[in-house]
Amino acid sequence: MAISLLTILAVMALAFANGANDVSKGIATLAGSGRATYRQALAWGTLWTAAGAFGAVVVSMGLIKVFTSSLVTDDVLALSSFPLAVAVGTSVWVLFASATGLPVSTTHALTGAIVGVALGAGGFESVRWGLLLTGIAVPLAFSPLVSAALGYGLHGVATRLARACICAESNGAVAVPMMSAGGTLIAQSTTGIGISAVECQPAPGRLRMMAGPVTHWGAAAAISFARGVNDNPKIAALGVLAFASVGAGTASAFAMTALAMAVGCLVAGLRVSRTLGERVVHMHADTGLAGALVTAGLVLGASLYALPVSTTHVSTGAIVGAGVRQGGSAVQWGTVRSLVAAWLVTLPVCAALGGAAIWLLPIV
Repeated sequence: MAISLLTILAVMALAFANGANDVSKGIATLAGSGRATYRQALAWGTLWTAAGAFGAVVVSMGLIKVFTSSLVTDDVLALSSFPLAVAVGTSVWVLFASATGLPVSTTHALTGAIVGVALGAGGFESVRWGLLLTGIAVPLAFSPLVSAALGYGLHGVATRLARACICAESNGAVAVPMMSAGGTLIAQSTTGIGISAVECQPAPGRLRMMAGPVTHWGAAAAISFARGVNDNPKIAALGVLAFASVGAGTASAFAMTALAMAVGCLVAGLRVSRTLGERVVHMHADTGLAGALVTAGLVLGASLYALPVSTTHVSTGAIVGAGVRQGGSAVQWGTVRSLVAAWLVTLPVCAALGGAAIWLLPIV
């Protein structure tokens, strides 16, 4: 029972850390491009992250299998200390990264911790290396490259979209044919509404909706929703057995981790959001929109197919790719190199932390 309670606490800490670090991937372009303040963007991202996290129990149950029984052998998975050690190894690194403003991949960290715990508890043969390579490592490695290429390619589309608009205004009284109670056709005078996407300048009595801002807010919501769908199963998977031991089911595990994730987004998401929004690219509105569209499409698609891609890798790649199209000098390559270095050390660091945790805990 003590291990179960500690596991639940560790999983909740991991969900909080995930929210604090990963909310930035949904809203950094929104705030960084000046379409919203950071407070507005964080509230928006929290709302949609929570919606996705709570909905994940329906949408992406397949990721539970990827991050539990499929990745390690049954004898390691059966250890009651296994999920606790994984959660500790992952949350320590992600909390540290969030406190220092460093956007890292929770997926990457979880993978490293799982491998480290399995090696410490069962040795080399306890890890299913084939699945690790094809099901996790390949998507993690290629997702930033794919998103960078798409971000570069979609920058022109985003530029045109950002300038599109729809206007609605009154065209005065017009006659509309109506049928009277006696069955006679009469003309009824009413006010006509004209809709235009060409002559769309501000004017009195004209309602104007710009496609760029509306699409960008929608894309930020989609990214945050997709991130919640994609990340909550990975975290909840660690707590399912612990919650079951105290009489709670899978739905309870999802709900509790979703709640902790939302709290982390709202109260601790600012620092990493500023890093990704301001220190990777000197971001124009078109660049932010292109990055948001690419990230939303790739992360939500990955969720539907149970591919554990990293929202961090996808969003950063998309921002950099769109930034290159904006102009090479817009990209702050020193920051990009630092982020890549952090990604490279995440797996071994978390493997070491997970291995240390399983060594310190009783293996039962």
